[in-house]
Amino acid sequence: TKAKAHVIGITGPPGVGKSSLINALIKIIRHNNFSVGVIAVDPSSRKSGGALLGDRARFSVDPKDYNIFIRSLAAKDSLGGISEMTYPCMSVMRSFFDILIVETVGVGQSEISIEDVADSIIFCVQPGSGDTLQFMKSGIIEIPDIICVTKNDLMELSNNTIADLKSSSKYLNSSYDWPIEIMSVSSEKQTGINKLFVLLQKRWKWLQDKNILNKKRYYQDKLWIEKKIKEKIGEFGFKLVK
Repeated sequence: TKAKAHVIGITGPPGVGKSSLINALIKIIRHNNFSVGVIAVDPSSRKSGGALLGDRARFSVDPKDYNIFIRSLAAKDSLGGISEMTYPCMSVMRSFFDILIVETVGVGQSEISIEDVADSIIFCVQPGSGDTLQFMKSGIIEIPDIICVTKNDLMELSNNTIADLKSSSKYLNSSYDWPIEIMSVSSEKQTGINKLFVLLQKRWKWLQDKNILNKKRYYQDKLWIEKKIKEKIGEFGFKLVK
């Protein structure tokens, strides 16, 4: 089956409101009669190795709506805020849905790996977090295509954070000359969500018109194959040493 889904990666620090944003996006996506899949990567416990996999608790969706599918994955030992199963799972799911959302753990510098599985990346920023310098130092600021300041019902804090990010926009690294958008949203008040959806549709058309989508996906496939080969050779080499 031909891959048809626009794969959207949503990342950002814990508590920033990623799940609420996804909930709000799902409503608009379904309102526009698109099918949607969600891959939610949950952090694994260092002690037990287990993960909560609490997708049902975080996403309020109609169980009778067969055009929505949510899959939880445990991060386990994988760095990069994504599970080692994210790529193969995404490859299958993007053949069945119009839009596929990948939500990452979002625990720091390692979330940069979302770039290796998504067509478009939304980075969520908490208002008043004052983290712009930290983002730049960590390299995360180099990967988003859209930056969303969440909880814009906190008007003053949200406006200050937007101004802070826009003043630092010269440091933003636009891939393929995509004009990076900095915008504010409120999942609770449903403000900015429709604008975000329209922007994602614009981005999807841009990716295809410029033939960037094929380039990105070729690079992602190549990277995944190389990684798997290295892992296998590494395992074999380890056995020889033992």
